[in-house]
Amino acid sequence: MSDDTFPVWTPLPHGPRWQVTEGEPSASEAGLWLAADRLADPAGVELSGLLERERTGSGHRTGHATALTLMAVYAGWVTAAAVLHWALYDEVPDMRSGNVLVRPATHGIGGVRVRRARLLVPRAGEDSVRLLHRTVLDGHLLPIADALHRRTRAGARQLRGGIAHGCATALCAYGTRVDLLTARWRQFVDTAPGGLETLGEVVRIRLPDGPERLVYLRNTCCLYYTSAEAVRCASCCLTSREERLRAYTRPK
Repeated sequence: MSDDTFPVWTPLPHGPRWQVTEGEPSASEAGLWLAADRLADPAGVELSGLLERERTGSGHRTGHATALTLMAVYAGWVTAAAVLHWALYDEVPDMRSGNVLVRPATHGIGGVRVRRARLLVPRAGEDSVRLLHRTVLDGHLLPIADALHRRTRAGARQLRGGIAHGCATALCAYGTRVDLLTARWRQFVDTAPGGLETLGEVVRIRLPDGPERLVYLRNTCCLYYTSAEAVRCASCCLTSREERLRAYTRPK
């Protein structure tokens, strides 16, 4: 299929986590953006730059802890639009690494662009969740996790825990359609490559003011407590499941 025959994708304004811009950056901004497909090179300057920005922003004391935070942040922002769009509409936007540019921020990702805003077409006999797995996991996030493992020696299981956390956050942060997104998460994770189904759980909670929402509880540690901030992330596996749930539902 040629570029001209892909269905058009219109990124929707669901919120900042899912904000995607179409087209190449202007000449004056081109140097601020990294090609996502170059981040799978463990020795590449692009991955080095992203790690350094994350280390400076989060204050991590070790390279492997920096890599764990970066993986979760990356998965929770760069490919979030594809995961949520699939969950809501059963279509897969083209967030393949070769179509994506990212702009680093002081801590995290400051922007996401796609060269072409289009929907992918499944192969013969391929359903939408497998298409999402093939393009977002196998072709984008898992190769970056492998590069971070080789670059920093961060644990492969912990890095994949960051992928699971980020993909879950793409759904949990939406805030509504709880029944649908719970079912879609199970569909996504039950057959996901990389063993993501064992690395945490999506849980329904009811907030003090009434509405239900989804939260993700990790089974792997992101080591954020080793940063200069010395605080645990909200999903930290070092805290009991019951304590984490109480923290989410406690009145502010």
